[in-house]
Amino acid sequence: HRKRYGYRRIQRTLATQGETCSEERVRRIMRERGLKAIQPKGFKPTTSDGRADKPSPNLIATSGLPDQPDQVWAGDITYILTESGWIYLAIIIDLYSRRIVGWEIADNMRATLVVAALNNALDSRPKAKERIFHSDRGSQYGSRLFRSLLAAEGIKQSMSARANPYDNAWTESVIGTIKRELIGDGKFQGKEDAKMAIFEYVEGYYNTIRMHSSLDYLSPDAFEEQLLTRTN
Repeated sequence: HRKRYGYRRIQRTLATQGETCSEERVRRIMRERGLKAIQPKGFKPTTSDGRADKPSPNLIATSGLPDQPDQVWAGDITYILTESGWIYLAIIIDLYSRRIVGWEIADNMRATLVVAALNNALDSRPKAKERIFHSDRGSQYGSRLFRSLLAAEGIKQSMSARANPYDNAWTESVIGTIKRELIGDGKFQGKEDAKMAIFEYVEGYYNTIRMHSSLDYLSPDAFEEQLLTRTN
């Protein structure tokens, strides 16, 4: 796991392989052998009020979190340093399973970036009725281009309340995980290098393998499969 797992996740991984041991034993063995996981930094949402024209209401505040996949998606943008300069990553997660359902990178922060990420999400997931898309009040999400795509797909728009960054904390937390576990203190050579590495991390690790404590230590894919098994 490339130093991404601490003793709790390692203990659960061993359990799935038939190895019975306590968290404390794993912790002791790791300490004795000098094995340390990447330490998460204190998380503090930084979402700003943004400049969206006519901000949409916060639908999550009234409807709550979803109990099925593809009911509520949430998106955000972050910046990534490369040897060629800054690039920008837009991601979309499913708030039920924390799965990254769509993403895109670009060398600018125009509305086309978030539109491309949403189109990628729509291509990768089944159609759903009355889907909600939540974000902060960034101008990209309030743009005519982005809102026209939402309208064409029958998606309701939701935005964080003014001066309340915790309204989109889920997406910011995932972005923090990507930066900590994939990039660390390094940087990519350029846009194509970043795109390949992000693809491998998202599709080959984050969605399919990485355990999430909020999902009862299942990966997003396994969490969705568990629901499918129960409903069938």
